[in-house]
Amino acid sequence: MPDINVNYLAVLVSALVSFGLGAIWYSPSMFGKQWMSAIGKTEDELREGGGMAMIFSLTLIVWLVASYILAVIINFAKAESLGNGLIIGFLCWFGFAASLSLMNNLYERKSPALWLINSGYSLVAFLISGAILAVWK
Repeated sequence: MPDINVNYLAVLVSALVSFGLGAIWYSPSMFGKQWMSAIGKTEDELREGGGMAMIFSLTLIVWLVASYILAVIINFAKAESLGNGLIIGFLCWFGFAASLSLMNNLYERKSPALWLINSGYSLVAFLISGAILAVWK
């Protein structure tokens, strides 16, 4: 197996940027209202559920894992340019995140709007992460 050279600081920054993007993406000024409508919940109902610290913690862990794996793929591909990082980010999103989440969305009979909102977020996060991880060696 080839050596895996991963910049762990770049992985951490990538994960934090993706996590922060979620706060912006799902804010009321972006897609928060449409997202709540698509899941059939109000802001009060979401607050009542509690456990937000755990949800946020696990979300950050998920982005750490995704960023690390994306860094490994970028390393294997020997991608070192912004363009290559964007291409690999897009391919990982399209091949894994978008396709699998679409499948789940279809079986769960969720609205296409929900898939577009969620998948749009992961697309932008994968593109930004791919760019960061390819350029920051």
